[in-house]
Amino acid sequence: MSILKNIKLNYTTKLLNQSIEKKDFTNFQKSFEDLKKIDTKIANKYIKYNSTDFIENEELNFLFNKNIIWANSFRKKDTNLISNLITKIFHQTSNDKIHHLNFYEDVLKTLEQDDAQDYKSFSDVFLKSHYYFQMMLDNKYPGTKVINTNSAFFEFEKKIHFTHHKLTRCYFYVLKHPYQILHELKNEGFETQAALNILCNFENRPEFVKIEKDENEVSCPENAKSWETNVSSWTNENAQITLRGLTVYYDELLYKTEDKLIEIAAHLKESGFGIDVNPMELSKIAESFQSDEKEKPVSEISNKEKKIIDRECGDLIEKYFSERPSI
Repeated sequence: MSILKNIKLNYTTKLLNQSIEKKDFTNFQKSFEDLKKIDTKIANKYIKYNSTDFIENEELNFLFNKNIIWANSFRKKDTNLISNLITKIFHQTSNDKIHHLNFYEDVLKTLEQDDAQDYKSFSDVFLKSHYYFQMMLDNKYPGTKVINTNSAFFEFEKKIHFTHHKLTRCYFYVLKHPYQILHELKNEGFETQAALNILCNFENRPEFVKIEKDENEVSCPENAKSWETNVSSWTNENAQITLRGLTVYYDELLYKTEDKLIEIAAHLKESGFGIDVNPMELSKIAESFQSDEKEKPVSEISNKEKKIIDRECGDLIEKYFSERPSI
């Protein structure tokens, strides 16, 4: 770093530190934009260590662009269908560019190697850093983003959550019957007990996302919890109102595609996106829609397995599936 650049860096960080210490953010935006031009890594450090405070400060709203669409489900593979449909809706009915990301995988790709080491375990530091993760992705991928995850929504220390209304424009939660999920897990090679452990989280431990980066493996947790906890965390009224959530059934995406496209497009429009809800365009998307999932046989599991699932998940099965007509 040149002497002149180092002087600018020291001066700018001093101004930012004074703003934070005195809680006077009058000139914070200018100083922060100056710092990003000098050294983006140091600018990111300010976000990393202050994001949970910054997000509650109305004077710092310039830091938050509210352009994330979440595609959530208990299993990440079940988010791909709706995120692909959302992407097609944008391509057909909007001029907005849209990025399609997998949350923790893309966080790990974006983090510096030494930074990633802070998030190897399911810890307080990991939980406190979710606003920082989302702000980093926003800086790397400007504009609208549809982001897949199977993490449960969480609250930490009463003021920190998985995401925030200043970061998230809306979300979609894809709901699939736990009997179907168990059947799929067994078809993927899991023994019955291992499949039930995943579905009901009997061992109370997160999955780990792993990628190769600079010839090293980096990882972080993705805490889906149990099917019951995952579903209830995203379908509760408070989350749905605060973050504009919409619950959709997986099988309806497959077999009532056009109806669901209209519902999804309307939810995006109501959430403030420039979507033209044109039935003709949405009908074209539905007609071109193909999925191997339609060819899969109806799931069959044993009565013993059903009893275990009913014991662990029965209330939500009753709530969401008991009175649904067959598709």
